[in-house]
Amino acid sequence: MNADLLDASQTVADGTQALTRSRPGVLEIDLQLTAAAVKPTREIVMRHLALWGLAGYEWQVNLATSELLTNAFKYARQPDQSTVLVRLMLSRTPGGLFLCVSDPEPRRPNLLLADDDQEGGRGIPLLRAICGEFGCSSTDRGKDVWVTFETP
Repeated sequence: MNADLLDASQTVADGTQALTRSRPGVLEIDLQLTAAAVKPTREIVMRHLALWGLAGYEWQVNLATSELLTNAFKYARQPDQSTVLVRLMLSRTPGGLFLCVSDPEPRRPNLLLADDDQEGGRGIPLLRAICGEFGCSSTDRGKDVWVTFETP
């Protein structure tokens, strides 16, 4: 199937506006990220995978999208703010998929080793386990945290 979604500005969750741009093999979403916007943003990503005929990646991309967006909300948002401006990009590559979340926080993710009774601290090891590659790049606007998925 060779189809894609048109540019759209829509409400993602509880008043959060998202600008979605899509062209064959590339999805970009700019949004004021809230905690409530993680799930509907994930659903937009899943619909694009289905549209591109890449449903085989769903569980990995779903999990990685949740982790990257949740971390951006948790660590890049200012303490007195309820949102943080992020850009999510999903693109097809010759060998699979590239998923990136850009946020304004320049600090890179820290690898934490969680104890059995801790709720957090498992994200980076989890991403490394399910993705082809995991990385973080500094930008003039903050950072890009990205993962790749290789064709099985």
